[in-house]
Amino acid sequence: MPSKKPLYYKQLYLLIFRNVGWIGILSFLVLFFAIPMHLVLLDKKEYREWGNNIVFQQILDINSVIQMGVLLLTPILIGIFLFRYIQNKAFSDLMHSLPVSRKFLFHFFTWNGFVVLVLPVVLNGLILMAAYSIFDLGIFISIKSIWSWIGIFTVYTSVIYFACIFVGMLTGLSITQGLFTALFLLFPAGVIFMLFYNFSTYVYGFPLEKYISDKLIYLSPILAPAIIYSNYSDLKVCIAYIVVSVIFYVAAMLLYKRRNAETVYQTLTFRNLRGLFKYTVTICFMLLAGLYFQVMNNGIGFHLFGLLIGSLIGYLIGEMFIQKSWRVFNRLKGYAYFFIAVVIVAGVSPFLINKYEQYIPEENDIKSVAINDSMTYTDEAMKKLSSSENMEKVIEMQRELIKTQNTVEIYGESVIPLTIEYKLNNNKKVTRTYTINQDDYSKWLKPIYESKEYKQQVYDFESQTNITEVTLEFSYEGGAITITNPEELKGFLSALTADKQKESYEDMKTRYISSASISILKENDENNYNYYDSFITLKDKQTIAWLKKHGYHNELTIKPEFVEKVVVFKARDLGIDINRDYDYVPENIEEELDKLSNKVEVNTESLQKEIISTYSYGKEKYAVYVKTRDQYGLEVNYITEENLPESIKNSLEK
Repeated sequence: MPSKKPLYYKQLYLLIFRNVGWIGILSFLVLFFAIPMHLVLLDKKEYREWGNNIVFQQILDINSVIQMGVLLLTPILIGIFLFRYIQNKAFSDLMHSLPVSRKFLFHFFTWNGFVVLVLPVVLNGLILMAAYSIFDLGIFISIKSIWSWIGIFTVYTSVIYFACIFVGMLTGLSITQGLFTALFLLFPAGVIFMLFYNFSTYVYGFPLEKYISDKLIYLSPILAPAIIYSNYSDLKVCIAYIVVSVIFYVAAMLLYKRRNAETVYQTLTFRNLRGLFKYTVTICFMLLAGLYFQVMNNGIGFHLFGLLIGSLIGYLIGEMFIQKSWRVFNRLKGYAYFFIAVVIVAGVSPFLINKYEQYIPEENDIKSVAINDSMTYTDEAMKKLSSSENMEKVIEMQRELIKTQNTVEIYGESVIPLTIEYKLNNNKKVTRTYTINQDDYSKWLKPIYESKEYKQQVYDFESQTNITEVTLEFSYEGGAITITNPEELKGFLSALTADKQKESYEDMKTRYISSASISILKENDENNYNYYDSFITLKDKQTIAWLKKHGYHNELTIKPEFVEKVVVFKARDLGIDINRDYDYVPENIEEELDKLSNKVEVNTESLQKEIISTYSYGKEKYAVYVKTRDQYGLEVNYITEENLPESIKNSLEK
């Protein structure tokens, strides 16, 4: 008997090679021509200008589309073809009649398939290391990036591979194994996204951006391209995927030991999972259709219709998969039960939703509060407020938001998202997000934005030691200046911080056209530039004075000698829409301005300069027409009521 064992093993090895060996060979060749051969054939002279900088920070950047295709398809194909024998009755009976346990067969096939999966990656990694010195690939890649590539490729293909094997134990059809694997890996992120998006329709203040942020993609390994390019070095994600792979492996082994050989050709091999599968498909289609109708039309009626039609379609599709037939319209009894359950949940939910919407933590339970008015929720974007005055203002503002939620119309250019996050004494967080008209809530926002603790988090550059470069890009004169000298950086940032600490709330929320944008380079910043979301204008007197003193180009606005005409008027009085670029022709503007009786032509150079330096984007009550003698031609923009000189304002209001 022992003498027959080597022959027996040899036949199993040959069977595995016939089933999946071709996939491994194909994977190796694709990766070989996409990476090592590609790098060897590149013209190195063309890349010498990069100097000491490596061209490709990660090997995944080389022919990335091809690599991602291999990363996603190879593990699924190997997982399908490796256990093909359990999806063919005659073949399954033959394999399970061998004098070995099912546990042995599972381990033998799984780990040999894993070798076929990983070997092409390892071999190409070794080829890259050998070619590194021979073909002078040091200008393209680093040795560290090769090891990183091998590790990332192995981890991400492994989790997809073991997931595919796990799904294969639940179905008796190869085509459904591949389809269900993709859906299974997309399910966590997909269902959470759809659930929260549908939920946000009915819950006022629900912080959708917090729950569907970029971190959501980590729940679906099949979104590997997005995950990898969002953070190359996230060790926690790799460790989590290794743990998940082990779980899939153990679960697949247990299912294989309990799987009946007679379940080949069945959509689901375990009968007690059919109900779970059917209603999971029903819920997914219900949420997907609800999401579609919500995006296409914000009406609640259309959204409810989408939920209803989606759930019905999903239920029928689930039944069709289980019965392997389209004749399932006589099996709607289960859908009736599902519909009744949904109606009961919908009937109870308003009480829970109202409690959620009205909830504001007690002031004594609050440790601190943070606010954020950007579109994206991140911990870094939240501005922490711990002073009692600011916390009281935030609580008052939220009470007003809750009170007026059904009476205030969201409109105009001043609409912003506002996220409020309370950190309680027990370290729990309560987060709400509202869409508000900024002007309507300036009573509360103004003292918060102008407070010292808020501005220190937004504008405190003077105390930062990791800033190595500041770049200013000018609106009118074009070009940019770059400051890198440590002493000059210190002086500039000190002046900038001083100006911004005195900036008013109105100036903070106004986007001035006559300005220079600021971008900051920080040491060890992988993305190089951290774009600081602000600008300097002529109101930043200390910063402008510092630029002049050090001889830097600082033309933030049109030079007075180029100005031919400046006219101020009420924006609503003009007969054309000044926001539409194709109306920006001299004939149209001059013609409409001639019709206006209520307008003021500004001839004083100092007033012209003051007005031009403070007009802005965004709709305001007043507008400014500027005609120049140079390439700028003409401009029509808005100016806030606060920035318009009193003499002109009084003339227009007569």
